[in-house]
Amino acid sequence: MSDLRLACGGLLIAVMMLLTLASDISGGLIPVWSAGIAGWCAVGFLIGGVKQSQRYQTACLTVVGILLLIFGQIRDNSAYWVRAIEGSTGLVAMLAAVGFLRLIALSTEQDSKALPVGFGAYVKTLAGVSLFGSVINISAPILFADRLHKHDALNKLASQSITRIFTSTATWSPFFGGMAAVLTNVPGMRIGFAMLVCFPFAVVSFMVVLLEVRLRYWQQVHSFRGYPVNFYNLWIPAALALSILLLINVAPDWSVLTHIALSALLLTVAVLLFRDGIGATRTLSQFVFKGLPAMINELQLFLAAAVLAAGLATVISDSLLPVLTGFTALSASLLLGVMILLAVVGVHPVVTISGVAPLIMTLNPAPDLLAVCFLLAWGLGTCASPLSGTHLVFQGRYGIPSVKGAAWNWTYTLVMYLAAVIWLHIVEILL
Repeated sequence: MSDLRLACGGLLIAVMMLLTLASDISGGLIPVWSAGIAGWCAVGFLIGGVKQSQRYQTACLTVVGILLLIFGQIRDNSAYWVRAIEGSTGLVAMLAAVGFLRLIALSTEQDSKALPVGFGAYVKTLAGVSLFGSVINISAPILFADRLHKHDALNKLASQSITRIFTSTATWSPFFGGMAAVLTNVPGMRIGFAMLVCFPFAVVSFMVVLLEVRLRYWQQVHSFRGYPVNFYNLWIPAALALSILLLINVAPDWSVLTHIALSALLLTVAVLLFRDGIGATRTLSQFVFKGLPAMINELQLFLAAAVLAAGLATVISDSLLPVLTGFTALSASLLLGVMILLAVVGVHPVVTISGVAPLIMTLNPAPDLLAVCFLLAWGLGTCASPLSGTHLVFQGRYGIPSVKGAAWNWTYTLVMYLAAVIWLHIVEILL
């Protein structure tokens, strides 16, 4: 691929990132679909550098999504065309912004040190993913997995453990899209109660992961190479978390993804200016033209997945849901199971939450019970879904097929679903 096409693709990714941030910051004055168009143009310039198998996958996702959109348009003159274009721009923009953090990463001397080994390293790695993931969202598993991947330590055990712990964090953290979706769709829910109830569930999921390691991977975990937990390696996620918290207080109306992306960019620029002075501009421009094109795998996967998700959202019908006459813990358990199954076949929980909530609200449910049900569905659904952002990142960034990554978690998801059923009955008693 020519240097000119790489530079054009990188520049378009940067434009997409800036347009996405500008749209959110301006309150929609700049249409976010313009960022989606820039992203697809970048794909046009960079698609030649993608493996043929991944080009086929992207084409398949896009074509199926378009066909579903056309079906919806013909059926009732309703289709989410705009959502198909803009659906993943926020997440892709955040990934691009987080990529800039590589410019201020550890020195070669620090980075070349051996990774810690053993069960203790395993536990600390997962605890770090959960701790920082609760604030900096998907950038946390990216920062941790990047380090392991660089040392060829991102194997099946590491990958499935990181995704399980990270998605369980989504059940209680207020900085995830799940909490935002629930707050929007469930009037009257108490965010403090939801966090208080779902945090112990995340702890249980952590213990289940450790129990499986003890039963199935005990020999392997002794050679597990984990993330080095020390000041040199944690200052970036710690500084990013602090920046996000400050930005949330300054601009609470912006989306979490915007907070993360802008914090990553500001942190990178500040450190580069302090370290290199005016030379920072050269470093940043080189990354735009040579570094950003390297994210073509994530870019094309997310944009294609957004088209498919929009198509699925267009044709999803109420008949997919169980007929409920009231909303109890048993009803919540059935709904949770349906939402997880829909996630497995590609319907993201955000789609089912927005589609199901108005129907369930007619039953006059306890808002807190419904909120907990939705949050558990978000955590378990994204863990098991091959089209969730977490698995698409791991495919595009580390070459782990999203279907395989999701399938690794299906048994775990089933176990945690049974635990969730018990949890929902406990919640009903507490209300």
